[in-house]
Amino acid sequence: MTLLDISICIIIFLIGFNLKNAFPLFNKQDRKFINKLFFFHFSVAITFNYLVANGGGDAIVYWNFPKVSEMSAVMDVIERGSASGVVYLINYFPSHVLELSFFTGNMAYALLGFLGFIYLYHVTKTTFPETNYFADFKIFGIPIFPWIWFLPNLHFWSSGIGKDTLLFFCIALFVFSLQHLKKRFFGILVSVLLSLVIRPHITLFLIVSFGIGYTFDGRLKSYQKAIIFLMFAVMFGSIFNYVLDFVQLESLESQSIADYTSNKAAKLNQADSSSGLDISGYPYPIKVFTFLYRPFFFDVNGVLAILASIENLVLLIFTVKVFRNKPIKSFKRANFLLKGAVIYFILGALSFSLILGNLGIMLRQKNMFYPLFFLFGFWVYYRNFASSLTPSHESPTSHK
Repeated sequence: MTLLDISICIIIFLIGFNLKNAFPLFNKQDRKFINKLFFFHFSVAITFNYLVANGGGDAIVYWNFPKVSEMSAVMDVIERGSASGVVYLINYFPSHVLELSFFTGNMAYALLGFLGFIYLYHVTKTTFPETNYFADFKIFGIPIFPWIWFLPNLHFWSSGIGKDTLLFFCIALFVFSLQHLKKRFFGILVSVLLSLVIRPHITLFLIVSFGIGYTFDGRLKSYQKAIIFLMFAVMFGSIFNYVLDFVQLESLESQSIADYTSNKAAKLNQADSSSGLDISGYPYPIKVFTFLYRPFFFDVNGVLAILASIENLVLLIFTVKVFRNKPIKSFKRANFLLKGAVIYFILGALSFSLILGNLGIMLRQKNMFYPLFFLFGFWVYYRNFASSLTPSHESPTSHK
């Protein structure tokens, strides 16, 4: 590492450690928790750097291709319609011009991922001001809030160079910005545009999910719903054909979708034979379970698989707890943000379970959906606890 690398890494760590101070909502207890989250996140980032640097991975290509290439080569990749070209473009200045190391690049991306966690934590605190309600909401004797944000997979795929970190940041920024649409419109714009050029189908899911969430929010007046619905409809119409072209889906006819999903699953199954799965013969509910909760203990083939299985057990228990606490009734009483969050999770689970046939890729992809399901799960427990105190209690936040 050069002196410039060391200097920039120090700056990154200082910024990351002090990000909490930019949010007046956080009290002393929140800041202590975020400090712990900071050290954990960057420890995972350093682990990510070590594993990829020694074992190989996409992150190396994302950093080294622009480092040794001219801008014309990067633009050629973009013109061919590859989302990787966008990552090359983002990395061009730090890797090619500044000649920063792979480690420094990972730390910069880790900072972006950590900011995403702060956004999600802020959304949670804003939505559920009485977080002491969660004291008895536990798994294995550990309070789910706020410790569920320490799940290793969440941090591993949001702490290194690549699309996953960028997308995690976009999703967190999108939800954070929706809480105050007028004040944070720029955040909406950034998250939509960045996710659109990386994985436009995720952008489409966000627009559809939160558009529906707004439409069914009982607190909004009819004209407000109409305006917001029109805005989301225009966004949907503007990107729909682009999304179909990006995912190479010719039409929405049933046969076209069936051919696409089977071909996609077969290709992803072959991508890594060590973690590939042949899901073609699975019943659809088992495909959804496989996407959401595997690898499980019967899939264990190493230490990392054991860790992933423990995490998936936590996710499974969390889901069971949510389903045992009147989730449909909670959905009806939720505000637009929480409705949109769970709709987004369901859309992702139902669609991605059709095309993914690789456990390693599943771990990466579901990272984009679970954080928003956590928000809804928090609400289910929060509403039930609060209802036992005040039966008429409703969602604690409103649209602004």
